[in-house]
Amino acid sequence: MADTLLIRLATAGDGFRDWMLVDESGAGRTPVREGAPEAGVVAGAARILVIVPGDDVLLSEARVPGRNRQRVLRAIPYVLEEQLAADVETLHFAIGPMQEDGRYPVAVVDRARMEAWSALLSEHRIAAHQWVPETLALPLTEDGWSLMVEDGRVLVRSGAWAGFVSDLETFASLLALFVSRGEAPSVARLYGGGSLEVEGLAIETVEPLLNGLEVLGRGIVQGPLLDLLQGPYSRSEEWGRILRPWKATAALLAAGLVLTGASTALDYYRLGQRQAQLEDEIVQVYRDTFPQARRIVNPRAQMEQQLRQLQRQAGAGGKAGFLAMLADVGKILRNSKGIRINGATFRDGRLDLELLADNVQLLDQLKQTLVSDAGLRAEIQSATTRKDGKVSSRLRIEGGRA
Repeated sequence: MADTLLIRLATAGDGFRDWMLVDESGAGRTPVREGAPEAGVVAGAARILVIVPGDDVLLSEARVPGRNRQRVLRAIPYVLEEQLAADVETLHFAIGPMQEDGRYPVAVVDRARMEAWSALLSEHRIAAHQWVPETLALPLTEDGWSLMVEDGRVLVRSGAWAGFVSDLETFASLLALFVSRGEAPSVARLYGGGSLEVEGLAIETVEPLLNGLEVLGRGIVQGPLLDLLQGPYSRSEEWGRILRPWKATAALLAAGLVLTGASTALDYYRLGQRQAQLEDEIVQVYRDTFPQARRIVNPRAQMEQQLRQLQRQAGAGGKAGFLAMLADVGKILRNSKGIRINGATFRDGRLDLELLADNVQLLDQLKQTLVSDAGLRAEIQSATTRKDGKVSSRLRIEGGRA
């Protein structure tokens, strides 16, 4: 499995204390190193867990009806309000799973401290998966206490979700208070290389060669853990804060996409209209070429069928084959204004066109163009001027390109 990066923050907001990589069993994959982890280590870690100073976290519990965690999280501050010296609006609350007696474990941290930790981690581009109180990272001792002494501090885990931090000088007084309440532990285990001697408490030393962060690594694997990244500090909210400055840019991008989509739709509509117009023109060309046609379903296919039939009637085509001749003539007729085709026949290599022209000059220009541009032989077989001034004519075309 990929390694987990453990990062421990220093007390009193003094930045990073130490870090190490651990495997799935909590054993160290690297030595414990002081200060902030390098960027390469952060980038390569599959999971990042930040251990915050136990001095800054108050562990408590509260009974709140219901199982909806969001509602419970909103109600917890007012349930604990009388037990807290600070205004609940200035505090951050995180909860663990509901216990069998209906109570929720609660961790309380000053919001200013949470913001300071968040800023520190952001400065080093560290996006942690969990923030865990130092006391709850100690290995759990069933029906007893787990202790660790470091830098004149005594870290105590007094239960699955309970613990506290004391300075070495006042720990004896605190223990006496627990004894007077009948809450003194029956078992006490001291982890790491620190030493502790107090009256009335038999202490068993465990793994004295381990560094403090190595001890916490073993405890984190055992669990359970209470994650402080809840509510406004959850990972989803963190992403929201990261993306918020880009909201205006995203809105502009969305508007651009909408406009682009509208423009594309308009172009598509226009192309559809043009396609329909072209299809109408194709039908009209077919009607002009084959005026005897009564039913037009697929003009292109019908045109090809008619052409094949004309080819069969004309026999094998040479250089002046019907298709080649039709391609040449059709190209010129498309550019000839004032001339309409009323009919066409092809036989023995000759194409006879029945034309209606606005005047004789247009017919003569068409003939000259067929000869000069297409290399065809063209002859006006007949030309009759009608009462409306238009000229009805028969034009015979022969030959083809060499």
